[in-house]
Amino acid sequence: MNPDVLLVRGAGGPPTVVKDWSRRSFWVRWLVAPLLARHELAMLARAAGVPGLPRHYRRIDRLALELEYIEGRPLRRRTFGAALPPEFFAALERALAGLAERGVAYLDLRSPSNVLVTPSGAPALIDLGSAVALPIPGALRRMLDRRALAKLRSRFERRPGAPPPPADAEPVDQGRDLKVAGTRFRVREWSAAIDPQPLVLLPDAGVSARLLEPFAQRATQLGRRAIGVDLPGFGGSRRKVASLRPADLAAQLAALLDALRIEKVDVVAAGFGALVAAELARARTGRRIAVHAEPERLRARATDAARDVTALRARLVAELPAQLAPALRAELRAELEVAPDENLVRAAAAATPPGVASLDWDAALAALG
Repeated sequence: MNPDVLLVRGAGGPPTVVKDWSRRSFWVRWLVAPLLARHELAMLARAAGVPGLPRHYRRIDRLALELEYIEGRPLRRRTFGAALPPEFFAALERALAGLAERGVAYLDLRSPSNVLVTPSGAPALIDLGSAVALPIPGALRRMLDRRALAKLRSRFERRPGAPPPPADAEPVDQGRDLKVAGTRFRVREWSAAIDPQPLVLLPDAGVSARLLEPFAQRATQLGRRAIGVDLPGFGGSRRKVASLRPADLAAQLAALLDALRIEKVDVVAAGFGALVAAELARARTGRRIAVHAEPERLRARATDAARDVTALRARLVAELPAQLAPALRAELRAELEVAPDENLVRAAAAATPPGVASLDWDAALAALG
Protein backbone atom coordinates (compact mmCIF):
# COMPACT_ATOMS: atom_id res chain seq x y z
CA MET A 1 0.00 0.00 0.00
CA ASN A 2 3.05 2.28 -0.02
CA PRO A 3 2.80 5.09 -2.60
CA ASP A 4 5.23 5.87 -5.38
CA VAL A 5 7.47 8.73 -4.21
CA LEU A 6 8.62 11.06 -6.99
CA LEU A 7 10.95 14.04 -6.98
CA VAL A 8 9.40 16.72 -9.22
CA ARG A 9 11.19 19.78 -10.58
CA GLY A 10 9.02 22.71 -11.58
CA ALA A 11 10.00 25.35 -14.09
CA GLY A 12 11.99 27.86 -12.07
CA GLY A 13 10.58 26.70 -8.74
CA PRO A 14 12.03 24.54 -5.98
CA PRO A 15 11.74 20.74 -6.29
CA THR A 16 8.87 19.02 -4.51
CA VAL A 17 8.06 15.44 -3.52
CA VAL A 18 4.87 13.77 -4.78
CA LYS A 19 3.39 10.73 -3.03
CA ASP A 20 1.15 8.96 -5.51
CA TRP A 21 -1.04 5.87 -4.99
CA SER A 22 -2.47 5.82 -8.54
CA ARG A 23 -0.55 2.66 -9.55
CA ARG A 24 -1.72 0.58 -6.60
CA SER A 25 -4.44 -2.06 -6.85
CA PHE A 26 -8.10 -1.18 -7.47
CA TRP A 27 -9.10 -1.70 -3.82
CA VAL A 28 -6.20 0.39 -2.51
CA ARG A 29 -7.02 3.23 -4.94
CA TRP A 30 -10.71 3.34 -4.09
CA LEU A 31 -10.80 2.45 -0.42
CA VAL A 32 -7.44 2.85 1.31
CA ALA A 33 -5.38 5.51 -0.50
CA PRO A 34 -7.85 8.41 -0.04
CA LEU A 35 -7.90 7.71 3.71
CA LEU A 36 -4.09 7.55 3.88
CA ALA A 37 -3.73 10.82 1.97
CA ARG A 38 -6.32 12.57 4.15
CA HIS A 39 -4.69 11.27 7.32
CA GLU A 40 -1.20 12.43 6.37
CA LEU A 41 -2.48 15.89 5.45
CA ALA A 42 -4.22 16.12 8.83
CA MET A 43 -1.01 15.16 10.65
CA LEU A 44 1.01 17.70 8.66
CA ALA A 45 -1.50 20.41 9.52
CA ARG A 46 -1.20 19.58 13.23
CA ALA A 47 2.61 19.60 12.96
CA ALA A 48 2.77 23.04 11.34
CA GLY A 49 5.71 25.00 12.71
CA VAL A 50 7.70 22.06 14.09
CA PRO A 51 11.30 22.31 12.80
CA GLY A 52 12.43 19.49 10.53
CA LEU A 53 9.05 18.73 8.93
CA PRO A 54 7.69 19.79 5.54
CA ARG A 55 6.34 23.32 5.73
CA HIS A 56 4.47 23.33 2.42
CA TYR A 57 2.08 20.61 1.30
CA ARG A 58 -1.14 20.18 -0.62
CA ARG A 59 -3.42 17.49 -1.95
CA ILE A 60 -3.17 17.14 -5.74
CA ASP A 61 -6.16 14.81 -6.03
CA ARG A 62 -7.69 11.94 -4.07
CA LEU A 63 -4.64 9.73 -4.76
CA ALA A 64 -1.67 12.12 -4.56
CA LEU A 65 0.00 14.60 -2.22
CA GLU A 66 2.67 17.20 -2.92
CA LEU A 67 5.16 18.03 -0.15
CA GLU A 68 8.11 20.32 0.33
CA TYR A 69 11.37 18.61 -0.69
CA ILE A 70 13.83 18.43 2.21
CA GLU A 71 17.38 17.67 1.15
CA GLY A 72 19.13 15.03 3.23
CA ARG A 73 20.38 11.46 3.55
CA PRO A 74 18.34 8.69 5.19
CA LEU A 75 19.56 7.49 8.55
CA ARG A 76 21.10 4.07 7.86
CA ARG A 77 23.63 2.11 9.86
CA ARG A 78 25.95 1.55 6.91
CA THR A 79 26.10 5.30 6.31
CA PHE A 80 25.99 6.87 9.77
CA GLY A 81 26.66 3.99 12.17
CA ALA A 82 27.90 5.36 15.55
CA ALA A 83 28.98 8.62 13.86
CA LEU A 84 26.32 11.26 14.64
CA PRO A 85 26.94 13.84 17.40
CA PRO A 86 24.70 14.12 20.49
CA GLU A 87 23.41 17.46 19.17
CA PHE A 88 21.65 15.65 16.33
CA PHE A 89 19.58 13.59 18.75
CA ALA A 90 18.88 16.57 20.98
CA ALA A 91 17.39 18.35 17.94
CA LEU A 92 15.43 15.23 17.00
CA GLU A 93 14.05 15.01 20.55
CA ARG A 94 12.95 18.65 20.33
CA ALA A 95 11.10 17.91 17.08
CA LEU A 96 9.32 14.94 18.68
CA ALA A 97 8.45 17.09 21.70
CA GLY A 98 7.01 19.71 19.35
CA LEU A 99 4.80 17.05 17.77
CA ALA A 100 3.69 15.85 21.20
CA GLU A 101 2.69 19.41 22.15
CA ARG A 102 0.41 19.39 19.11
CA GLY A 103 -1.13 16.08 20.13
CA VAL A 104 0.83 13.93 17.64
CA ALA A 105 2.87 10.79 18.31
CA TYR A 106 5.26 10.06 15.41
CA LEU A 107 5.48 6.28 15.99
CA ASP A 108 7.69 5.59 12.96
CA LEU A 109 11.19 5.85 14.40
CA ARG A 110 11.32 2.05 14.06
CA SER A 111 12.20 2.81 10.44
CA PRO A 112 15.34 5.00 10.66
CA SER A 113 15.22 5.73 6.92
CA ASN A 114 12.30 8.09 7.64
CA VAL A 115 14.80 10.33 9.46
CA LEU A 116 17.01 12.47 7.24
CA VAL A 117 20.37 14.02 8.04
CA THR A 118 20.28 17.37 6.26
CA PRO A 119 23.39 19.04 4.78
CA SER A 120 23.63 21.19 7.92
CA GLY A 121 23.66 18.06 10.09
CA ALA A 122 20.14 18.64 11.48
CA PRO A 123 17.41 15.96 11.58
CA ALA A 124 14.27 16.00 9.45
CA LEU A 125 11.20 13.74 9.52
CA ILE A 126 9.79 13.00 6.09
CA ASP A 127 6.79 10.71 6.61
CA LEU A 128 3.83 11.39 8.89
CA GLY A 129 1.71 8.64 7.37
CA SER A 130 2.12 6.49 10.49
CA ALA A 131 1.75 9.35 12.98
CA VAL A 132 -1.39 9.45 15.10
CA ALA A 133 -3.23 12.00 17.20
CA LEU A 134 -3.87 10.20 20.47
CA PRO A 135 -6.28 11.43 23.17
CA ILE A 136 -3.72 10.73 25.90
CA PRO A 137 -1.53 13.01 28.07
CA GLY A 138 1.39 14.65 26.30
CA ALA A 139 3.87 13.02 28.69
CA LEU A 140 2.72 9.57 27.53
CA ARG A 141 2.93 10.58 23.87
CA ARG A 142 6.52 11.76 24.42
CA MET A 143 7.37 8.50 26.18
CA LEU A 144 6.21 6.45 23.17
CA ASP A 145 8.67 8.18 20.88
CA ARG A 146 11.48 8.45 23.45
CA ARG A 147 11.81 4.67 23.66
CA ALA A 148 12.36 4.50 19.91
CA LEU A 149 14.69 7.50 20.09
CA ALA A 150 16.80 5.70 22.70
CA LYS A 151 17.26 2.80 20.27
CA LEU A 152 18.38 5.20 17.54
CA ARG A 153 20.90 6.74 19.91
CA SER A 154 22.34 3.33 20.72
CA ARG A 155 22.82 2.61 17.01
CA PHE A 156 23.91 5.95 15.57
CA GLU A 157 25.28 8.25 18.28
CA ARG A 158 29.02 8.81 18.45
CA ARG A 159 30.37 7.56 21.76
CA PRO A 160 31.91 10.07 24.20
CA GLY A 161 35.58 10.57 23.42
CA ALA A 162 35.32 8.91 19.99
CA PRO A 163 36.73 11.10 17.20
CA PRO A 164 34.58 11.99 14.17
CA PRO A 165 35.12 9.64 11.22
CA PRO A 166 38.07 10.96 9.17
CA ALA A 167 37.19 12.43 5.80
CA ASP A 168 39.94 10.40 4.12
CA ALA A 169 39.01 7.04 5.64
CA GLU A 170 39.27 4.07 3.32
CA PRO A 171 35.88 3.42 1.70
CA VAL A 172 34.00 0.22 2.41
CA ASP A 173 31.85 -1.43 -0.25
CA GLN A 174 28.28 -1.13 1.01
CA GLY A 175 25.61 -2.87 -1.04
CA ARG A 176 21.85 -2.67 -0.65
CA ASP A 177 19.02 -3.46 -3.00
CA LEU A 178 16.44 -0.86 -4.04
CA LYS A 179 13.39 -1.68 -6.15
CA VAL A 180 12.63 1.27 -8.39
CA ALA A 181 11.12 1.81 -11.85
CA GLY A 182 10.28 -1.83 -12.45
CA THR A 183 13.71 -3.23 -11.64
CA ARG A 184 16.05 -3.88 -8.70
CA PHE A 185 19.29 -1.94 -8.33
CA ARG A 186 22.28 -2.90 -6.21
CA VAL A 187 23.51 0.40 -4.80
CA ARG A 188 26.93 0.70 -3.15
CA GLU A 189 27.94 3.72 -1.05
CA TRP A 190 31.32 4.90 0.13
CA SER A 191 31.84 7.46 2.92
CA ALA A 192 29.29 9.35 5.02
CA ALA A 193 30.04 12.77 3.53
CA ILE A 194 27.22 15.28 3.13
CA ASP A 195 27.48 16.20 -0.54
CA PRO A 196 24.85 18.28 -2.39
CA GLN A 197 26.08 16.91 -5.73
CA PRO A 198 27.43 13.39 -5.11
CA LEU A 199 29.48 11.28 -7.46
CA VAL A 200 27.64 8.41 -9.17
CA LEU A 201 29.71 5.51 -10.53
CA LEU A 202 28.30 3.55 -13.48
CA PRO A 203 30.32 0.44 -14.40
CA ASP A 204 30.89 -1.30 -17.69
CA ALA A 205 28.75 -4.17 -18.97
CA GLY A 206 29.10 -7.46 -17.15
CA VAL A 207 30.53 -6.18 -13.87
CA SER A 208 29.44 -4.43 -10.69
CA ALA A 209 30.23 -0.88 -9.60
CA ARG A 210 33.21 -2.29 -7.68
CA LEU A 211 35.04 -1.81 -10.99
CA LEU A 212 35.19 1.89 -10.05
CA GLU A 213 36.40 1.47 -6.46
CA PRO A 214 39.57 3.53 -7.17
CA PHE A 215 37.30 6.46 -8.06
CA ALA A 216 35.28 5.93 -4.87
CA GLN A 217 38.52 6.01 -2.88
CA ARG A 218 39.63 9.21 -4.59
CA ALA A 219 36.21 10.82 -4.06
CA THR A 220 36.30 9.92 -0.36
CA GLN A 221 39.74 11.53 0.01
CA LEU A 222 38.23 14.70 -1.48
CA GLY A 223 35.35 14.64 1.01
CA ARG A 224 32.84 13.59 -1.64
CA ARG A 225 29.97 11.13 -1.39
CA ALA A 226 30.36 8.29 -3.90
CA ILE A 227 27.45 6.07 -4.97
CA GLY A 228 28.08 3.02 -7.15
CA VAL A 229 25.14 1.59 -9.08
CA ASP A 230 25.23 -1.87 -10.66
CA LEU A 231 23.45 -1.47 -13.99
CA PRO A 232 20.33 -3.60 -14.54
CA GLY A 233 21.25 -6.96 -16.03
CA PHE A 234 24.64 -7.16 -14.30
CA GLY A 235 26.40 -7.32 -10.93
CA GLY A 236 24.00 -7.50 -8.01
CA SER A 237 21.13 -5.82 -9.86
CA ARG A 238 18.26 -7.78 -11.37
CA ARG A 239 19.52 -9.98 -14.19
CA LYS A 240 16.21 -10.25 -16.07
CA VAL A 241 15.63 -6.95 -17.89
CA ALA A 242 13.13 -5.76 -20.45
CA SER A 243 15.58 -3.41 -22.16
CA LEU A 244 19.26 -2.51 -22.15
CA ARG A 245 18.86 0.56 -24.34
CA PRO A 246 20.97 3.30 -22.71
CA ALA A 247 18.03 5.73 -22.83
CA ASP A 248 15.79 3.26 -20.97
CA LEU A 249 18.44 2.59 -18.33
CA ALA A 250 18.99 6.34 -17.91
CA ALA A 251 15.26 6.80 -17.23
CA GLN A 252 15.40 4.06 -14.57
CA LEU A 253 18.49 5.67 -13.02
CA ALA A 254 16.68 9.03 -12.90
CA ALA A 255 13.89 7.32 -10.93
CA LEU A 256 16.52 5.81 -8.62
CA LEU A 257 18.01 9.26 -7.97
CA ASP A 258 14.52 10.53 -7.16
CA ALA A 259 14.07 7.69 -4.66
CA LEU A 260 17.44 8.62 -3.10
CA ARG A 261 16.33 12.28 -2.99
CA ILE A 262 19.24 13.40 -5.15
CA GLU A 263 18.67 16.20 -7.63
CA LYS A 264 21.99 16.52 -9.44
CA VAL A 265 25.12 14.37 -9.69
CA ASP A 266 28.58 14.15 -11.20
CA VAL A 267 29.15 10.86 -13.03
CA VAL A 268 32.13 8.61 -13.58
CA ALA A 269 31.23 5.89 -16.08
CA ALA A 270 33.13 3.11 -17.83
CA GLY A 271 32.46 1.56 -21.23
CA PHE A 272 28.78 0.73 -21.64
CA GLY A 273 28.04 2.77 -18.51
CA ALA A 274 29.29 5.87 -20.38
CA LEU A 275 26.50 5.43 -22.93
CA VAL A 276 23.97 5.43 -20.10
CA ALA A 277 25.64 8.47 -18.54
CA ALA A 278 25.40 10.35 -21.84
CA GLU A 279 21.62 9.86 -21.81
CA LEU A 280 21.35 10.71 -18.11
CA ALA A 281 23.39 13.88 -18.57
CA ARG A 282 20.66 15.63 -20.54
CA ALA A 283 18.76 16.43 -17.35
CA ARG A 284 20.56 15.19 -14.28
CA THR A 285 24.35 15.42 -14.29
CA GLY A 286 27.01 18.02 -13.76
CA ARG A 287 30.42 16.75 -14.88
CA ARG A 288 30.87 13.50 -16.79
CA ILE A 289 34.13 11.56 -16.73
CA ALA A 290 34.08 8.52 -19.00
CA VAL A 291 36.81 5.87 -18.94
CA HIS A 292 37.51 3.21 -21.54
CA ALA A 293 34.63 4.48 -23.66
CA GLU A 294 36.40 5.03 -26.99
CA PRO A 295 34.00 4.53 -29.91
CA GLU A 296 36.52 2.12 -31.52
CA ARG A 297 36.41 -0.14 -28.45
CA LEU A 298 32.64 -0.14 -28.38
CA ARG A 299 32.38 -0.87 -32.12
CA ALA A 300 34.79 -3.80 -31.70
CA ARG A 301 32.53 -5.18 -28.97
CA ALA A 302 29.52 -4.94 -31.27
CA THR A 303 31.42 -6.90 -33.91
CA ASP A 304 32.28 -9.63 -31.38
CA ALA A 305 28.69 -9.72 -30.12
CA ALA A 306 27.34 -10.33 -33.61
CA ARG A 307 29.81 -13.17 -34.16
CA ASP A 308 30.72 -14.93 -30.92
CA VAL A 309 29.72 -14.18 -27.31
CA THR A 310 32.78 -16.10 -26.08
CA ALA A 311 35.03 -13.66 -27.93
CA LEU A 312 33.04 -10.76 -26.51
CA ARG A 313 33.44 -12.06 -22.97
CA ALA A 314 37.19 -12.54 -23.50
CA ARG A 315 37.46 -8.96 -24.79
CA LEU A 316 35.69 -7.59 -21.71
CA VAL A 317 38.00 -9.57 -19.42
CA ALA A 318 41.05 -8.28 -21.29
CA GLU A 319 39.80 -4.70 -20.94
CA LEU A 320 39.68 -4.84 -17.13
CA PRO A 321 42.09 -2.09 -16.01
CA ALA A 322 45.57 -3.15 -15.03
CA GLN A 323 45.49 -0.61 -12.18
CA LEU A 324 42.99 -2.69 -10.20
CA ALA A 325 44.19 -4.64 -7.19
CA PRO A 326 44.74 -8.29 -8.19
CA ALA A 327 42.07 -9.61 -5.80
CA LEU A 328 39.47 -7.14 -7.06
CA ARG A 329 40.40 -7.85 -10.67
CA ALA A 330 39.86 -11.59 -10.03
CA GLU A 331 36.45 -10.90 -8.47
CA LEU A 332 35.39 -8.80 -11.45
CA ARG A 333 36.59 -11.46 -13.85
CA ALA A 334 34.40 -13.96 -11.97
CA GLU A 335 31.43 -11.57 -12.34
CA LEU A 336 32.03 -11.44 -16.09
CA GLU A 337 32.15 -15.21 -16.32
CA VAL A 338 28.63 -15.54 -14.91
CA ALA A 339 27.07 -12.50 -16.62
CA PRO A 340 24.16 -13.59 -18.85
CA ASP A 341 25.21 -14.05 -22.49
CA GLU A 342 22.08 -12.34 -23.77
CA ASN A 343 22.67 -9.24 -21.65
CA LEU A 344 26.31 -8.95 -22.72
CA VAL A 345 25.29 -9.14 -26.37
CA ARG A 346 22.49 -6.60 -25.98
CA ALA A 347 24.78 -4.15 -24.18
CA ALA A 348 27.53 -4.54 -26.77
CA ALA A 349 25.07 -3.85 -29.58
CA ALA A 350 24.01 -0.48 -28.13
CA ALA A 351 24.71 2.41 -30.45
CA THR A 352 27.30 4.93 -29.32
CA PRO A 353 25.68 8.38 -29.00
CA PRO A 354 27.63 11.45 -30.11
CA GLY A 355 29.58 13.38 -27.53
CA VAL A 356 30.76 10.49 -25.33
CA ALA A 357 34.14 11.72 -24.12
CA SER A 358 36.78 9.25 -23.03
CA LEU A 359 39.81 9.39 -20.75
CA ASP A 360 42.24 6.68 -19.85
CA TRP A 361 42.08 5.34 -16.30
CA ASP A 362 44.83 7.51 -14.78
CA ALA A 363 43.67 10.71 -16.50
CA ALA A 364 40.10 10.10 -15.33
CA LEU A 365 41.30 9.67 -11.74
CA ALA A 366 43.30 12.90 -12.01
CA ALA A 367 40.23 14.72 -13.33
CA LEU A 368 38.43 14.09 -10.04
CA GLY A 369 40.88 16.33 -8.23
